[in-house]
Amino acid sequence: MLDLWLVRHGETDWNLERRIQGSADVPLNRSGEVQAQRLGERLAQIDFDRIVASDLLRTRRTAEIAFPDRIVDTDRRLREIDMGRFEGLQWDALSDEERSLQSRWFAGPYHLPVPGGESSDDLKRRVAAWVDELPPTGRVLAVTHGGTIASALHSVVGRPQPRAWNGSGGWSFRLDNTSVTRLQIIDHHVIVKVVNDSSHLDRKGLDRQ
Repeated sequence: MLDLWLVRHGETDWNLERRIQGSADVPLNRSGEVQAQRLGERLAQIDFDRIVASDLLRTRRTAEIAFPDRIVDTDRRLREIDMGRFEGLQWDALSDEERSLQSRWFAGPYHLPVPGGESSDDLKRRVAAWVDELPPTGRVLAVTHGGTIASALHSVVGRPQPRAWNGSGGWSFRLDNTSVTRLQIIDHHVIVKVVNDSSHLDRKGLDRQ
């Protein structure tokens, strides 16, 4: 059995400002660093065969803080979807033209790319390619992004029809900063064990698995 743990990165200032991050390389803020520390405390007694992060700073730094004594591999396939011309813009301050483009993309279909960026199908393909290369057994942890984790979950439970991006960063799953999502894969059959577990942020720091 492959025990796959998917962790969203810690908080950034762009998260607080409701800016569209996508593949922009934004650092953690102080709260994000504290979240990563608590994540590390929670998972300190769990033996992972491999730890990998997307190659963006916010995921790499989350992994470095949480697992200071471990080698962390990186893989750009774990990046968030490239949001093209929307990157860096605030959801609440889009121009009329930008809102029109946004609405067109949100309406789908999934193969429609963000203007200047990727489509949801592009994201799904690269995430699936990464998962397909994982070993059939062991315990792997990936520090990645909300859209990336949602894409992995959609591969298991199916994608909403019509698409369910909600226009404010939502992927039809709530995925908080440093939350843990856990999948168990046995001969291509997948069990969803946990989604969006951020119990380490309630100051108890306990692994409830």
